Formats: sequence, structure tokens, C-alpha cells
Amino acid sequence: MSFSPCKKIGLAPMAGPGDSGFRRICRACGADYTVTEMISAKAIFHGARKTAALARHTPEEKPILIQLFGRDPEAMGYAASFVRDTFDPAGIDLNMGCPAPKVFNNGDGSALLAEPALAAELVDAAVRGSGLPVSVKMRIGIDRADGSAVDFAKAVEAAGASFVTVHGRTRAQFYSGRADYGEIRRIREALSIPVIANGDVTDGPSAARILEETGAAGIMLARGALGSPDVFGRIKDYLAGNPGAEPSLEARFSLCLKQLAYTVADKGEERGCVEFRKHLLWYLKGIRHAAQYKAAAGQISSVADCKALINRILEEENRPRF
Repeated sequence: MSFSPCKKIGLAPMAGPGDSGFRRICRACGADYTVTEMISAKAIFHGARKTAALARHTPEEKPILIQLFGRDPEAMGYAASFVRDTFDPAGIDLNMGCPAPKVFNNGDGSALLAEPALAAELVDAAVRGSGLPVSVKMRIGIDRADGSAVDFAKAVEAAGASFVTVHGRTRAQFYSGRADYGEIRRIREALSIPVIANGDVTDGPSAARILEETGAAGIMLARGALGSPDVFGRIKDYLAGNPGAEPSLEARFSLCLKQLAYTVADKGEERGCVEFRKHLLWYLKGIRHAAQYKAAAGQISSVADCKALINRILEEENRPRF
């Protein structure tokens, strides 16, 4: 059966934080599908095994889309075929929205918004190479929302994209300011394929707002799940008319330790704990006196270290400990 993002809430790709452990905890908490970190099609084309390994995933993360980036249609077609045969994803997602200078200045990611003809070639190459649903992750413009994103979206649709995910900011905004839901709606109204809305979704009310104002077929979020992967389930409850209470501190830390266990299983304890430090900081966000715990969070090197810090926080908050 073909993958469809309609009426679903997906975990958007993030380079760095969006690793397997994070994808697994979000899927366990209600994300309907996940997307890998962005992977260079050119690197796969030239046989870089370390890069290709970013596409590796566990069954718990499925359905999963593998995100590729690049500007060479030949490399894109090869990479799409390679990841299909090697990793069996539900589809391929093409990154045409990353605002990072290193990516943009190389002509990749959001830089492609200025090259709709090349973007269409890349979509066609990925479709032909993989035979899978191919989506495009895009923004509403490079330095301003001038309407050109509609023509860009039409070009990738004509080239065979199954759906597009639109982050409602320009490249120049990065992640500042508010997402422009009106621009997402204009793109949605111009296309026949599904449009997935992305930007500023952090809870049930914001999810309801983006759906209402864009008319999108589904939602994708990432930053809103950092430190609170249960946001997916809470959004679903809210949209179903069953808003619940905010999770307890114990529930939050239970998810934290579960995510850490996934990360350690994937990367080993030492490396896993070091890489998990950034996630631990997100789990601390909003906690009273969080600033005093950040130094310790930035030093954890074992599961025991993490549990000790969590128990210290719970003890000082007069909560049951793990």
C-alpha cells in the first residue's frame, strides 16, 4: 500500500537531534510517521558508507521516509534507488527547505527554491530511481514570500511529487518570527496533491489553528517535540475533543529515560549519553530552577549519571524518584 500523509501527524526531519532514538520515542508517543535526518545524495553516489548509515532505522520508526538532499539529478536517482534497496523506506523526501548557510551556499536545500526547473529534475530522478512516493520539504521563499513558492510547488507536483510539506517561513527567517499560514494555504489551493503544514505547532490549540488556517491535509512538527515527544498524543486527543492535563514531571522524565535507553541501545552508553545531553536539556526546559541543573546535564556520560540528576530534581521538587 502506498504511503499517505493525509490526516496524520508526522515527525519532521532534523539534522542532529532527529536521530533514531528521538524518532523511536516520538513514534511510541503517537507520531504517525517519521523522517530521517537529511542525507547527501552525492555522498551516497560516491560510496560514503558513514553517510548512508544515517538512513538506518529500526522497525519501531516505521513508516519512515528517508530524506535526501543535493542538486545533481544523476546522484539523486542513484541515491533514491540505493536507499530503497538497502533500507526499505515508505518513501523518499527531498530537502528543498534547509536554511543552514553550509547547505544553502552550496546550492542545496532552500537554495533550490530559486531553481524550480532543477528541482523538478531532482524529483523526477528520485521517482524514477526509487519507484516510491517522493515528497518535497520546502519553504515559502528565500528572503520574502513573493508568491514564487506557488510556482515552485507546481513544478515539483508536475514532476511527480506525491505531496509537499511547507514550512511557513522564508529561508531568511530561519526559525524566527511567526510561520505564515496564509502562504501555506495559497500553495495548498494551487495544488492537486496533498500539502502538509509545518511551523509553530507545539500543542493541541496550535495544531488546530494550523489546520484551520491552511486547510492542509496533515501536520508535521519537530522542534515542538523536543523534550516533549508526548505532544503527538496530546495533539490527537485535543483534535478529538479530549484535551487532557499537562503531563507530570515524573511522566516527562519517564519518557526521557526511555528515549535515553533507545539512544544507548543504538550508539552504546558512552557515545549515546554524550549525544543525549542536548535532549536532556530540552527535557529540563520550563522546570523551576532548571538553570542550576544545566551544568550537570551537560556532563552526563552514563545512564547512572542521568538517573542521578533526574532523581536529584525530583527530590528537590518533592516528587517520587526513579
